[in-house]
Amino acid sequence: MADYGIRKYRLNGALLKRSLLEGFSLLEDGSLRTEGAGVHSVLLPGLDSAQPDCAWGRLSLRCRLGAESMLTVRAFASDQDAVIRNNEVVRIDEFLLDPAIPRREKERLFTLADGMERSGVRDVLLTGQTGRWLWLWLEVSGAEEGILEDLRVYVPGDNFFRTFPQVYQTDNDFLQRYLSIFSTMYQEFQEEIDALPELLDVDTAPEALLPMFAHWLGLETDEALFSSEELRRLLKAAPELMARKGTKWAVEKVVKLFVEEPVYIVERNLIQSDKRHSEDLYGTTPYDFTVMVGRKMDEKLRLRLKFLIDQFRPARSRCHIVFLEECGGLDAFTYLDINGTVLQNAPGSLDDGKALTGMTFLQ
Repeated sequence: MADYGIRKYRLNGALLKRSLLEGFSLLEDGSLRTEGAGVHSVLLPGLDSAQPDCAWGRLSLRCRLGAESMLTVRAFASDQDAVIRNNEVVRIDEFLLDPAIPRREKERLFTLADGMERSGVRDVLLTGQTGRWLWLWLEVSGAEEGILEDLRVYVPGDNFFRTFPQVYQTDNDFLQRYLSIFSTMYQEFQEEIDALPELLDVDTAPEALLPMFAHWLGLETDEALFSSEELRRLLKAAPELMARKGTKWAVEKVVKLFVEEPVYIVERNLIQSDKRHSEDLYGTTPYDFTVMVGRKMDEKLRLRLKFLIDQFRPARSRCHIVFLEECGGLDAFTYLDINGTVLQNAPGSLDDGKALTGMTFLQ
């Protein structure tokens, strides 16, 4: 039985870096953005199928162009990767990617190679392009900013047409183009199905799906408090956190997800009776507890921690969050083994630019 599988070539950032870009800038995600007005061009190195007489199928891409912009696609395929120029053998890649060679000579090569040209389309059938290598030339004309992304080439590109008997496949260009509509729809549906694992993976899921994942796990979220990366980190730890919800471990774990500094949790019912008079620090009921964070005061961080701790603290308990500064001060909390500082006496003298502050004394 014939193999009707489809091979897909994704034109990624590594390939685009080796391309000849004129008027385009390559973004970090592998997409191309037009710069300024005029004609923007990208000539790609040859795609190697490693198969002689390969029947190239289809080129697809997503583009966001202005109403006055136009996309033009040129392509040709060949089993030879070199041409004769000025009585010398020149590799086609070197010829096309050389910015010093005039544009009209490159256009002539596409014409002599029986290449194709399509304008105003984003999904192109590469009908009649047969050969081991395929060369592509994309152009965008217009003054408005545009984006080209997700460039893909399929081989052979049309599953449905190849399932017909040979008599229907011979000299039947209309039937192939007609069936390619349904074949393209089928391929797009199949790609969406294949991408489902990525949609359900916390690391690769779109940012818009993260709040829904949190809802599935019973977590409350607030877009104003958490970035997408922080939310992904929280979702990864959520199953274990929810399994131990209401414990000291869960409270400490969720705090450490957002705090790199030391974290201390003090439960009022476990401290000595002679220290329970510090109600501002330890609370008033046996269910109160205090989360001490060894860093400077950060109001946004305090709101985030309070928002999360309220979801994981034991029932009836109340949480008090304290930020331990680098050293003690009035109206602050100091612990000799955490943030206490012993100041050293420093001598000073008048009329010498000294200020009598801290532990300075006159000598």
